[in-house]
Amino acid sequence: MQRRSGKALVPLLGALAALAMGVAAVAIVLQIQERDKRLARERELQLALAENDDLKVKLETTQQSKTRAEEQLAAAKRTLSQAQDELAAAVKAREELSRSIEDREREIARLTKDLDQASADSKQMTEQLQSERKRLADLERAKADLESKVMELSGQPTVELDKVLVKGALGCAGAGASGLALAVPTAAMPSMDGQVVVINREFDFIVMNLGRNHGLSVGQEFQIVRGAEILGRVKVEKVYDELSAAALLPESKKNAIREGDAVRPL
Repeated sequence: MQRRSGKALVPLLGALAALAMGVAAVAIVLQIQERDKRLARERELQLALAENDDLKVKLETTQQSKTRAEEQLAAAKRTLSQAQDELAAAVKAREELSRSIEDREREIARLTKDLDQASADSKQMTEQLQSERKRLADLERAKADLESKVMELSGQPTVELDKVLVKGALGCAGAGASGLALAVPTAAMPSMDGQVVVINREFDFIVMNLGRNHGLSVGQEFQIVRGAEILGRVKVEKVYDELSAAALLPESKKNAIREGDAVRPL
């Protein structure tokens, strides 16, 4: 009976041993799995810590970048504000410059107009000066001719007025080089009455056969008459011994005066 019981326990014990071994194996497997899980969690934790540290570094870097960005933004704002102020000043300066340019352009236009007017005036004055120079040259030539004629006539004897012989321009023996006809007196003059011997209508003067020897003086005035008709008045400007030159006064009928017309003092 006991031998049978002992033989029956052997398989049971083997089964228990196998079960124990299986349980131990399972426990070992579970322990290994738990260890692997723990190691995996530790690795994950380390990775999480590492990531956390990395995130902290990145956060600090980001914070520093943010601070720098804020500083740069503030600097950019200051620069922008300064640029806006400079732009406003530049716009104001440009407006002032535009007004100044407009003022300068108006001034240049005025000066150009004044210059054109001055040029026109200068041209007109130059033309007038040339005309006056030409007129002066003509007067000088006429004066030279007159003085030559006066000197020529001064050498002729004084004659009486009632015996004057007046010839036409074509037949006058005493005509000068300019073609002016002369009335040549033939006898001594008994009084201050005289005669027109040369007339120049271009320069409005006459030469009469009365001079210093007859008591004439510069500034004395005479009438020019033909019969009972008064043709004009003259004023003595130059006196020679036997002749004098007198300017025709404005009221004279210079186109009607001829050589040989009588002159008498006023």
